[in-house]
Amino acid sequence: MIDGRGLGDVVVIASDDVRFEGFKVVNSFPDVAFEPAGIKVVNSRNVTIAGVRTERVIHSVYVVNSSRVTVMGSSLSSFPERSVNDRGHGVYLWYSRDVEVVGNAIEFVKDGVYSDHSYGVLVRGNAISRSRYGVHLMYSGKHVIERNEVRRNLVGMALMYSCGLEVRDNSVTENRGLAVSEGIFVRESCDVLIEVNRIVGNGVGLNVVNSPYPREGSVVVRGNVIAFNNVGVRFEVWASATFERNDLVENAHQVSILAVSTSALWRGNFWSDRGLQIGERHLVVSSIEDLLDRWPELWAFAYGPGYVALKMARALTELRPSVKAIDESPAKTPNVLNAVPTPRSTLWLLASIALTFSPLAAIVAVRRR
Repeated sequence: MIDGRGLGDVVVIASDDVRFEGFKVVNSFPDVAFEPAGIKVVNSRNVTIAGVRTERVIHSVYVVNSSRVTVMGSSLSSFPERSVNDRGHGVYLWYSRDVEVVGNAIEFVKDGVYSDHSYGVLVRGNAISRSRYGVHLMYSGKHVIERNEVRRNLVGMALMYSCGLEVRDNSVTENRGLAVSEGIFVRESCDVLIEVNRIVGNGVGLNVVNSPYPREGSVVVRGNVIAFNNVGVRFEVWASATFERNDLVENAHQVSILAVSTSALWRGNFWSDRGLQIGERHLVVSSIEDLLDRWPELWAFAYGPGYVALKMARALTELRPSVKAIDESPAKTPNVLNAVPTPRSTLWLLASIALTFSPLAAIVAVRRR
């Protein structure tokens, strides 16, 4: 164990070709304003940090102006008792290149992985929880973010002012807060691919704001499960994106548009509530959702009896809701979710049949007797 005794940075690596492995690093200087770190890598190349554990440090691993750095198999935390803004980041990348953050457990930090002006970064197979943002990009490029479990943060991923991003095969679940509450947030970013992720149980599943920027870039959302969020997909300010072969399942509000204009292209998506079908096209419309878009404070009643009454009454009124999205070729069955029964699901089916018909058989037997 290396104990900094609250005096400053605990470990500083300022040399090339270093492997730092197996240490417990604790007690940096406790003031976040001075940006102290448990492990700080400065102006170095070819550095590996493996199998370390950090506790009670501001930034766990702080990489400054360095390249070919790997952070792997480590357990990283800051000050669990503090609010998120008084903690440091799990892995903080500043003006660095060719960094790999692989297979770490990160919790009770400010942002799990924070990348600022950094390029060529791989974030793979990490478990990030109980923090502000799981992954946070600012003015960065060429990031691959894949196979991470990002759970129970305020925001799962905040992709801001960055280009060349691949977000693939992540589990982004139960990220909820008061001021912010989003699974994946994209702001003024370009050439973003969000593919085969599971975005489940967040306040807002996917929020796209002022993207792509520049406008000749692209945002492609393909093959994801976006399910059980308060809002599945939200557009704000201005947005343009292509949505292909996603499963939008049981979101309380499938699509919310709080934007001056959007040009989203929808094709081949599965919608669990195909409310209005015209030929082969699916029109995403809801007078209740229009009310929620216009007066967000009504969300306070979204799961109460008043909301249920409005949903029942809309069939009896002549409200003409706005069309928020048109899927030209909606999928009739889920694209990603597998509905084929497994042995375990078969057991559940048999159990449900037994529990349903056994009482009925008993009632019939009693009445006949």
